[in-house]
Amino acid sequence: MTGKITRIRLVNPHAYVYFDVIDDAGEVTNMRCAMESGSNMKRSGWTEEMFEIGSEITINGFPDRDDPTTCQMNQIIFENGVTADRHSTFGDDGSIIAAERQIEREDGTPNIDGNWAVANPRERRGGRSTVTLTDAGLAAVAVASPADNPRFNCQITNIALDWVFNGMVNAIAQSDTEIIMTYGFMDLVRTIHLDRSHMPEDLVPNRAGYSVGEWDGDTLDVTTTGFDEGWIMAPVGGRAHLAIDDEEVADHLQRPKGRGGPQAVKNSEELTVTEQFILSDDGTVLTREYAFIDPVYLAAPFEGADEVTLTAAPYDPYVCDDLTNERTE
Repeated sequence: MTGKITRIRLVNPHAYVYFDVIDDAGEVTNMRCAMESGSNMKRSGWTEEMFEIGSEITINGFPDRDDPTTCQMNQIIFENGVTADRHSTFGDDGSIIAAERQIEREDGTPNIDGNWAVANPRERRGGRSTVTLTDAGLAAVAVASPADNPRFNCQITNIALDWVFNGMVNAIAQSDTEIIMTYGFMDLVRTIHLDRSHMPEDLVPNRAGYSVGEWDGDTLDVTTTGFDEGWIMAPVGGRAHLAIDDEEVADHLQRPKGRGGPQAVKNSEELTVTEQFILSDDGTVLTREYAFIDPVYLAAPFEGADEVTLTAAPYDPYVCDDLTNERTE
């Protein structure tokens, strides 16, 4: 489609460009096409000034399944002839030179202070194990729908999966007594306490929980409790590797809906998350292994792993403004 730009929104979780398209009959339709998240685009050098109002663009992409005025941009050609895809980078790529990095702190512990992001958001590192739910866990998600997904309401999901979700830049501030992790996705802030072993009695359960960490050689071991009830895997429309023993419930939950059937795994307030962080020898890659342990909803631990790479790219507030459901009647 080719048309003239009327508006640009570099917001999260998806940026949108709006443009007028004129058909053969002379009718004008204002289209909008989703791009990468605004934070990722800015990090890769995209600016609002590139989308000059009134200038002509050509979009190659994929149509929305039910909104004829919406699409997903795969390639864009600007009026000046510049052609880019949704993953194109303008300017510096945000890489950092290992020689400039202090790998070890004065106390001998690995230096994980800095900004971290998935090297390639399209690649998944480490993978995840099968999820096995208890009867209570099955009952908790029996009527789950995408409307329950906190991400669709600009809210965080959990401390494990949100760390690499959408490839945002995360910030770590490290001291002798605590490690503060600020997630690029939804601006989740959590503190890993290195000088305490017990959760405060007056702690109000929350999505970040209460994290206690200890260095075991070069490995940071972290245990987090104090969660409120929420989601391990929020419902989005497809279930990944779910093991269900009850055939009747399994038939209900796994009946295909779109692509793959419903997906949802909840956690109770009894959830414990364990994590092990390991810094690479050159100090540029931070690998994490994690496990969700929930005796109420999980029949076995749900385990996974990921890795993020040190980046010179700045941390940007997420500033969530979900336009997904802004549709044309």
